[in-house]
Amino acid sequence: GGQEEFNLGIEYARSCDPLDRKTGADILAQLGWSDRTFADESLTALLLMLEDPVDVVVSAAAVALGHREDPRAIPALLRFAGHPNAEVRLGVVCGLMRHSHPDAIRALIQLSRDSDRDVRNWATFGLGSQIEDDTFEIRDALRANLTDPDQEIRGEAIVGLAEREDQYIADILIREWQSSDTVSVLSIDAAAIAADSRLLEHLERLSTQLPLDDDLSFKSALERAIKACRGEAEPSAADFSPPAEGRLKPER
Repeated sequence: GGQEEFNLGIEYARSCDPLDRKTGADILAQLGWSDRTFADESLTALLLMLEDPVDVVVSAAAVALGHREDPRAIPALLRFAGHPNAEVRLGVVCGLMRHSHPDAIRALIQLSRDSDRDVRNWATFGLGSQIEDDTFEIRDALRANLTDPDQEIRGEAIVGLAEREDQYIADILIREWQSSDTVSVLSIDAAAIAADSRLLEHLERLSTQLPLDDDLSFKSALERAIKACRGEAEPSAADFSPPAEGRLKPER
């Protein structure tokens, strides 16, 4: 996160090779990590990189702006929310997902309906788990993805509704478990968040039906959910199982 690393990031960002420029964006994204050193300087450089003629560089710059978490980047990112390249739209989602600004939320809602699976998935994750805002529009967007054909997207939507204490979350979870051939760890985490006694018999049935010894992470998540629904424990975010593929979205 020091001067040497910043200079290297700028050098790569100005390279004639687009893969070097992508690397430069990656370096500028994480200078100082939580300390966010060179915040203003990296913001200026990354905003310029959004004008790059190569989509992979634009996407990397958008993701990097998400790591910087500076609200001044929001207007520039919004210009690319409808970009024809799904990789760029995915970068926009990563750039916007931790902002509670109304314009950023509206864009994430739009992108949660995207035709591309990954864009839709990350946008749903962003709305459901990366902000605490609770509006009718956010809930409607999450509910709309309860019928998505992709199980992970449905799981992200369910977790988001559980976090917002949706009154129908128990019914949503029971329907998900009854209609799907597999049970996602996301739905189990949502059950732990909901801590609703109506889910207990369903969770206990899963504990006897599923081959849990093959997946200790899932087994631990299920045990936590059962305890929470019995009222035996208050789960915290740190208790939840390691995310499934794609869940560590902020570290993309």
